[in-house]
Parts: sequence; C-alpha cells; structure tokens
Amino acid sequence: MTTHVPTVQRASARTWVALAIMTLPVFMMANDVSVLFLALPAISADLQPQATQSLWILHVGELLGAGLVLTMGRLGDRVGRRRLLLIGLAAYAVASTMAAFSPNPETLIVARALIGVSVATISPSTFSLLRQMFPDPKQFSLAVAMNLSMFSVGMALGPPLGGLLLTYFWWGSLFLVNVPVALFALLILPFLLPEYRDPGAGRLDPRSVLLSTVALVLVVYGLQELAAQGARPSLLAAVVVGALLLWLFVRRQRRLADPLLDLGMFARPVFAVAVSLSFLMLLAASGADLFLVQFLQSALGLSPGVVGLLLILPAAASFVSTMLTPVLIRFMGSGAVVGSGMLLAAGGLMVVLFAAGSGTVWALMLGSTLVSVGGGPVMTLGSQLALSSVPMERTGSASAVGDVSSGLGQTLGLALIGSLGLAVYRISLSGSLPEGVSSAQGDVAGDSIGGAVAVSEQVGGSTGAALREAAGSAFGLGLQVSAGAGAVMLTVAAVVVPVLLRGHRADRPEESQPGRGSASAPESASLHEHGSGDTA
Repeated sequence: MTTHVPTVQRASARTWVALAIMTLPVFMMANDVSVLFLALPAISADLQPQATQSLWILHVGELLGAGLVLTMGRLGDRVGRRRLLLIGLAAYAVASTMAAFSPNPETLIVARALIGVSVATISPSTFSLLRQMFPDPKQFSLAVAMNLSMFSVGMALGPPLGGLLLTYFWWGSLFLVNVPVALFALLILPFLLPEYRDPGAGRLDPRSVLLSTVALVLVVYGLQELAAQGARPSLLAAVVVGALLLWLFVRRQRRLADPLLDLGMFARPVFAVAVSLSFLMLLAASGADLFLVQFLQSALGLSPGVVGLLLILPAAASFVSTMLTPVLIRFMGSGAVVGSGMLLAAGGLMVVLFAAGSGTVWALMLGSTLVSVGGGPVMTLGSQLALSSVPMERTGSASAVGDVSSGLGQTLGLALIGSLGLAVYRISLSGSLPEGVSSAQGDVAGDSIGGAVAVSEQVGGSTGAALREAAGSAFGLGLQVSAGAGAVMLTVAAVVVPVLLRGHRADRPEESQPGRGSASAPESASLHEHGSGDTA
C-alpha cells in the first residue's frame, strides 16, 4: 500500500526577503531586553527616580507584555496578523522615541509600558505569519530557526552595543537605536507580507481579556519578586490571586462559543508537549544562568565588560545550533533532537557544577556554551511544533501560548531554582562569617553576593578579604545546587518527552503524521488570504 504525502508549495524569493526583514523586530526586542540594565545607572543619575520608580522602569513593560500576549495573539487572528504587526512596529517606534527623550521618571515609565504593549503585538504576529508564509514543513523549520537565532544575536550584541553607545552618547540612545530598525520594517513589510485573519473569529470577550491580563501580571510579578525578595505574604498573595484568576479564566473559556483561548489546542498531544519544551528548558537553566553572571562578576572579580564579551560565546553557540535544527530534525527526528538536546544541556549544567567549585572561567563558559548548544534546537523545535500542530486560524493564539509558557518557565526557574540556590548561599555564608563582621553586616551580606562585596569593602583589611572569600565560596555552592537541580530536571525530561513525540516528524506535512486523522477540520475553509504579498 502506497501512502500519499500531500505536496506543498514552496516559498518564493519574495517571501524569503520578507522573512529577512521580519527578523529585524526580533533582533530589536532582544536588544531592548539586554541593554536596559546597562542604562539604569545613567537614568538614575539623570532623572533621579525613586527606588520604586526604578523597579517600574525595569519591569512594567515586561509585566504588561506578559499580561497582554494572549489577548494580542487572538486579536491578530481576528483583525489580521500583518495589520497587528505593523501597528506594533509603529507603536514601538513612537514609544522608544518617547523613552529616549523622557524628561522625568513618570514619562519613562509610561513609555516602557507602551513598549511592553507593542512587544505583545509583535511577537505572536511575527511567528504566526511564518506558518502561512512557509507551508513546506522543511522551509517552515528553517524560517522558525532564523527568527529564533536572530533573538540570540540580539541578546549577544546588546550589551557590547549598549556599552559603546553609553560611552559616546546619552542613555536615551539605547532606546533610540531601535527606532530606525522599526521604521525600516514598517515601511517595507506592507509590500511583502500578505494578510491573514480568521473570518470565523467573533468579538473579543472583555471579561476574558481582563481576567487573563490581570492574572498573568500578578503571577509573573509575584514570582519575580519572590525570587528577588524571598517569601513575603503580599507576594505570595499576588501569586495565589493570580492563579485563582487564571482558573476563572480557564473556566470561562470552556463556556464561550468563541473563547479568547481555544483550550482544544491542548487536547492535541503534540501541541501540549511543544509548548512545554521552552518552559522546561528555561525552568531548568534560568536559575543557574542568574547565578553564573553574578558569580563571574562578584565572586571571580571580572568586570561587566569582560563578562559581556564572555557571554557572546554561548549566544553564538545558540545561534549556530538553532540554525542547524532543521538539518538535525531531518536526520534524527523530533524525539531524538529533543532528547539529545536536553541531555547535552544537562551535561553543560554538570560542567558548570564542577567548574564552580574551582572557579575556572573557561570551564564555566564551556558548560554555559553546552547548555546553549543543547537548548537551541529544543526551543526551536518547540516553537515549530506548536505552530504547525494547530489549525491555521489558531496560530496567533498558539504563538501567544508559547510566549506565555516561555515567560513562566523563566520566571519559575528564577523563583524556584534561583531561590533554592540563594537559600544555600545564605545558609553557607552564615556559618562561615569571619570574626569582626556584625550581625547587621552579616544580614546585608546574606541578602546577595553584591551586598557581601559592598560590606567587605566597607570593613576592609583582612576581615573584608575573608568575608569576600567566604561569600564567593558560598555563592559558588549556590550555583552548584542550582546547576545540579536543573541538570536533574533536564535528564528526566530527556527520557520522558521523546516518548511523547514518538512517531512525529516535524519535517513532514501534518496531514501525513500518524494519528492525525480528523483532528482538524480542513483549514482552507477558515482562512482568508489577501493583500499584496504571496505565501509561496
């Protein structure tokens, strides 16, 4: 018996040009994330924000982006993904200009909030458009890899670029540098991208929008601050209330004929596994990543500039492994790529664990690079499977779910594994404080490795040197625990997840996958295609 594999149209040169330009907003967003912390000291000196205002400057965009991404994913399905992407790019350019020339902290906070909203529109629109632009699974795999690899480039080049700009220009240049990128994409993409929308989509349910936005903001905020401040009743309450609102949101979606989030997507095993891949990778690695950067600077005494240059290596490795993902899928299959990638990342975390004991910089960077090499294909495959396993008219929502999953994975990784490592640091340091350090100074030193360095400089002499050495050893132990916990999680996942993906090939059309059957209605009946571009 011969199995018929449907033929699919391959993308034209025009579509590949559109993809190249679509990677610019991805680079822009990654660059924005990586340079903000660099700008904060200069912003503080110029605008003199209060401590609370500084926190809002750092986090308001991230919180609003996380809260609105589900809404924006579905809104793109309804009003058109190209239209929403262009609106997001225009809003990003305006908000970044506003941020660059902010005369006071309040204006900058509003600008950062608008940037967060615009990012929530750009991300799901960009990735959901790829599904229609590249109907061929192999080309689609390459398109996803190109988009995600550009994020790695943006994260890697952000700190060096930011440092260069701060050397010769004012802090606003860090926001202004992305404006030409957004405007260029805004001017060119309308002539290259086709428009897609779900003609069956109804009006957005306001109550669902409110529930999802407030719930995600509370959960993300609560978990972030729990990781930074420890267990406080108000923060625990924020997480609990957010979780309750999420439950109410899910309950409401089950009752609506046209929900904001189609929970039926999670009934597809491949989709459920796909959105968990980035969650698992970031959950396992985020805590160790946080500790590693601080360990290199505060414990080993490397300058921020040197650390920034060192971190280009794992980012470059992630770029290469991400771009190789389509080839790996073709020769190994989805399950093998996930399993081997997770095992390689787990091995990298074990290298970090052993290297932290001796403080060997090259070994620490080797471990971090292995984590990036293993994680790149896993996260790329997760994005590809999530978008390709749902009906065409649901790809905006699928992309948004992937964004939420990644954000929650990173936040939980910092809150759980990061807090575990910090607890180990505090316990270890409290038992090794040198004589001459007061209890109040010990409390400050136990809050963070940065606090320990500050106290050691204040105390000075042999006591200060002994405190810094003790803090470095204790923080190294915290890094080891964080890396070890992440390695265990990834090892378990490397065994379980490939079993769940058995028989699935990401490089073949969904119609030819085993067990697909009638799980999806014909997608062409619910897809409008119009505009000036082509999809093939």
